[in-house]
Amino acid sequence: MPIKIALGKWLAQGRLLDSTVIPLGAKIGARTKSQNAAIIEYMPRQANQDEQLLIDRAAAAELPSVEAVREWAREKRAFISSVMTELAEERRAVAAGVRTVGMRAVMFEEFGGRDADPEGAYLAEVEGSDIYIGILGRRYGTPLKTRFSATHTEYLHAEKHALRIAVWTSATTDREGHEQSFLEEVRTFHVVPGFRTVADLQRQVEERVSAIAAEDLAPWCKLGNVVFRSSEVEDRGELIHVTARVREDAVARALEAARGDQWNRGTKARFTWSGRSKYVKVAGVHVTSTSAKSKMFRLELEVEEAARDSLLELSIGRMTPADLTESALRTVLFGEPNPLADQHMGFATEISDPLSPLRESPVSEEIIRPLSELLLTDLLVGSGRAKSVREFRLGVAIRGRRTLTLAWETPNRYANEPTTTRSIQGEVNI
Repeated sequence: MPIKIALGKWLAQGRLLDSTVIPLGAKIGARTKSQNAAIIEYMPRQANQDEQLLIDRAAAAELPSVEAVREWAREKRAFISSVMTELAEERRAVAAGVRTVGMRAVMFEEFGGRDADPEGAYLAEVEGSDIYIGILGRRYGTPLKTRFSATHTEYLHAEKHALRIAVWTSATTDREGHEQSFLEEVRTFHVVPGFRTVADLQRQVEERVSAIAAEDLAPWCKLGNVVFRSSEVEDRGELIHVTARVREDAVARALEAARGDQWNRGTKARFTWSGRSKYVKVAGVHVTSTSAKSKMFRLELEVEEAARDSLLELSIGRMTPADLTESALRTVLFGEPNPLADQHMGFATEISDPLSPLRESPVSEEIIRPLSELLLTDLLVGSGRAKSVREFRLGVAIRGRRTLTLAWETPNRYANEPTTTRSIQGEVNI
């Protein structure tokens, strides 16, 4: 049976043990304001949360090799969407461009026999893809039971499931009214280039998919409050080597200052990248100035064991630590009610909003997705609330709201405890 404890007293004495269970009946909230404030101060908080993020906004992805792009594309799928009869040649050109890069082209013509109804079949294929490629021409297509055409329905489904989206339009001048409205809707949220010939379309598709690969292969990193794009991260276990080209002076100065001086033997901070996060000491910072008004950095980071906050093992009533983390994310990201607020335990699911820096200092559409993933990874994995981020999808802005899908692997508290995955989906204001 859970033991009712005075949480503030145990925290003050440093006596809160791992896996402590607090019953919802414990009268922890019936305290003075100063006592409750002391309790909240002991809750884990994101490192450097009071420091403004320094983001190398001018960073450009290093162009990856053809081999690197093909390796990246090997398990990726691109869903091709258009009116089939009007744009058959264009569909083949897009498929050829996708396959040239190394991705699998997903086309309705190749689905084969299915037991499911056609609409359900192609929507399932949209969900299972990584990129949506649309081609808009003269005709809108026959409306389905959704009251939208098949192409329009596929596009909306891709947005709902936060796929990367790329759309092209033909140069026709007699577009149907519904098709023109559809095109204007897409242009509200995406750049929609035209094409002169099917060969031009294929070339543009190859370039766009390669650009998406470059974005993914040159990961964004966060060291303390400094955010920059790397060209390579080599994790050797106890030592991490990072190579990056930095363009903004403020970011470069911050990284140079991390090496320390004769009194400070290197900064200690969280280093987060590609779904992972480790606590490190900066052992070396090597800088090479270039003629392109940028600097090449080579960082040597020594991995250290981060202090484990015992409150991350706290259970309250029937809510496990994993439940508390999920509830905290739903509250701070989606604005859902705090389930413990009326039990005077709301602070147990309070975390800092990881996306607030992107609202306070907006970034371009091209980098908002990877930066959002980086900040959420820093919050979850860096704090020990998650072992890794398994899935992240952020849709385009629609009236200021974006669909976010997030899945993470929960940490194991015991050696024989099975690994579980938690996931949430909702709309965020960013």
